[in-house]
Amino acid sequence: MLARFLYYRPTIEAALSALDKRRLQLPVINLAALFIDFAGQPVVLIELPTGAWSSPISDTVMLAKIAKCLKPRRVLEIGSFRGYTAKLLAEHTGPETRIVAFDRYPEHGEAYRDTAIAEKIDRRVGSVSDAAFAQDGPGSYDLIFIDADHSYDAVKHDTQVMLPLLAPEGMMVWHDYANWGRFSKKNGVPEALHELAQTLPVLAVGGSWLAVYSPVWSTVLGADRLTQARQASLADLPGDDPWTTMDLR
Repeated sequence: MLARFLYYRPTIEAALSALDKRRLQLPVINLAALFIDFAGQPVVLIELPTGAWSSPISDTVMLAKIAKCLKPRRVLEIGSFRGYTAKLLAEHTGPETRIVAFDRYPEHGEAYRDTAIAEKIDRRVGSVSDAAFAQDGPGSYDLIFIDADHSYDAVKHDTQVMLPLLAPEGMMVWHDYANWGRFSKKNGVPEALHELAQTLPVLAVGGSWLAVYSPVWSTVLGADRLTQARQASLADLPGDDPWTTMDLR
């Protein structure tokens, strides 16, 4: 009953969600401590998409910086919609990089259609399944971005299909690890990732709605780097009241 009532009332649901301060439970990672010169990586935003399902600028910039630091040869985007994110990833990766933009609707992808950057993007249409990616071997992608159906079941399903496709030193990124859509069931990303984090090191990216995971963090060297990045993130947490000091501004 509550889910049906709030489904088309996002403002009311957002107000209710704000009351729950415990929903987002993942540890936070500081990517500036994980990647060399993360903060210094330039990102150029030529277009600022608006309208339904447009990503916050902070998330867009963070994802582009991740791509620049990883220098991936193959990128997979699950849930491409109008194609602005695929285009951004193509613009912020090397000429040898190939982007697979996977979506269930053939009419999507207008952001890069008939542009020069489209040569880097392979558009695929279908539903996420093992069969849909049978042509891709294990570890095929250095960067996987999941931003499709946000329901709990869909996020869990898409993640399980994608995990074998992630390269050993690659990174998986989820969008909308955020406190919205809980009561309407529109956004089950937090719940799906909290469950996954029981077995894999999944972390929230500070200052964004992104969450990340890399298989390399299960190795000794990778675990050390991850610990340092987490400690750096903890050190960034304010210890003073931001309304009584100027040091944090």
